[in-house]
Formats: sequence, C-alpha cells, structure tokens
Amino acid sequence: MFTTDDSQDPFRELILVIRRLASAGSGQPALFPDVNVSATDLVRDFDQRLSVVREDSEDQLSSRQVESLNLLGQKLSTMSRDGAEFDADIWTDEAVRSSPDWAEVRTLAEAALDELKPVSGSES
Repeated sequence: MFTTDDSQDPFRELILVIRRLASAGSGQPALFPDVNVSATDLVRDFDQRLSVVREDSEDQLSSRQVESLNLLGQKLSTMSRDGAEFDADIWTDEAVRSSPDWAEVRTLAEAALDELKPVSGSES
C-alpha cells in the first residue's frame, strides 16, 4: 500500500486538493481560512496533482482508488470543456454552492477520499 512521509509529496498534495473539492461551496471555509481558491484553480490543481501521482505512483494504488480518481477527473473534465456542455456560469461561486454538477463533484471527491483513506493513513 502506498504511504508517504514527505509533506511536499504529490500524493498528499492531491489529497489536499480533493479535500478542497469535497468542501467547495459547502460552507466550510474554515478548513482553509488562508486560501481563497477559485473553482477553476481547484480543477487545474487537481489535474496537475493527479498527473504527477499517475506518473509516479499509480501502480501503488488499488483499482478502486484509481477508479474513484478517474470518475472525479472525468466529471471535472466534462465540466471544463470550454462551454461545450456547460456555460461559464458553472464556475461562479453561486454555481459551486448550488448547482447539481458541483454537488456531484463534492460527492465524487468524498468517494475518492473514502477510497484513499487506507493510503493516506490517519491524516484528516
């Protein structure tokens, strides 16, 4: 099972971004009081962190963990397709709080975190 002790580890950074996605728009700003990150920044950060983890460590993740990350990535990718399926309003603070698409992102992020718990150990 994949574990880390380096605080700058890409896997830990991915976990932090997924936590932010799970709480995006949910009224939990206290989790990250010094960080004012836009929805587009979160998606970009997730893509970057996931890319690094896939490159370096995907073979150390279970198929269920990979699947949960893929489902979250696919949803975000679909939402990001330059307005092909969604208009620019999907990236507003209001949409992040109230749209069913962002509710699904939060659900998928929570599911990914649940799958990744054995990897991330006792971190919260």
